[in-house]
Amino acid sequence: MKLLLCRTIILYLCVLFAMRLMGKRQLGELQPSELVTTFMISNVASICIDEPDLPLLSSLVPILLIAALEILN
Repeated sequence: MKLLLCRTIILYLCVLFAMRLMGKRQLGELQPSELVTTFMISNVASICIDEPDLPLLSSLVPILLIAALEILN
């Protein structure tokens, strides 16, 4: 139970960091591509929370990669 709680907190902080890194705070400020990126990040994070057997890096790396690609776009 503690492991799932820690994984959820780490993923939440990573998603929060990625969204802040992209520079958008409100849903109304998002362009369509940024909205898709937001949905993709949340989906990747939820997979790792739902499947505790997966390594945490299997979600952290894609989340940061998606955020980096959005910033470079």
